[in-house]
Amino acid sequence: MTHFSEDDVRQHLTPYHDRIASVIHRGYNEWLSVKRFMAINGHGTVLYPRTIQNFVFDAVVRRALAEFDGDPEIRILLETQTVKLFFDDVVLARFKKGDEDNLGQNQPTNAVRNFVYAENTLPGLPPAAAKVEFLYSANDVEDRIERIVVAARDGQNLLWHYQLDERSEGESVVSFPSLVSPQDNDSDNEPIVIPRNRGADTADTGGS
Repeated sequence: MTHFSEDDVRQHLTPYHDRIASVIHRGYNEWLSVKRFMAINGHGTVLYPRTIQNFVFDAVVRRALAEFDGDPEIRILLETQTVKLFFDDVVLARFKKGDEDNLGQNQPTNAVRNFVYAENTLPGLPPAAAKVEFLYSANDVEDRIERIVVAARDGQNLLWHYQLDERSEGESVVSFPSLVSPQDNDSDNEPIVIPRNRGADTADTGGS
């Protein structure tokens, strides 16, 4: 199996870096607006961290679908509990909450194993496809996304990673607001109905 290097993947993903970062920041900002609404209206806080993880994942994916739908260079792979993006028919990517080791947080299902082990292939996709994760993590007080990483792995071993906001000299960084403005009427706030693929592994959850 072909193992793509960091430089290979960067070459294909660089044109999309700002758009990838945008959907992650906007998805997290949706959670912040919900969290603020709950506090203002005396609803308390959520009890379980997985509730936040699932909400953020859902919000990020909805924005990714709106952002990349119709892009001729990107195939959107809709599955029962997750979504993958296939860039240039070369780089297959999915969104995940990242941990301190730059690995996505997952439940060990068959679908997850097929993705995270480099030698495994996925049905209907080229065996040589590069598989990466777009990992996002919040700061300590969880009021903004602090870090977005593109990472390749082989099981629990990190092969390589790079930060999406890393700059070469002379490059600029796109800034994103920490909270959603009430005046934000972005059409991607509307819900998107995701068709269910009955053949997919139903245990591969986004927030896990």
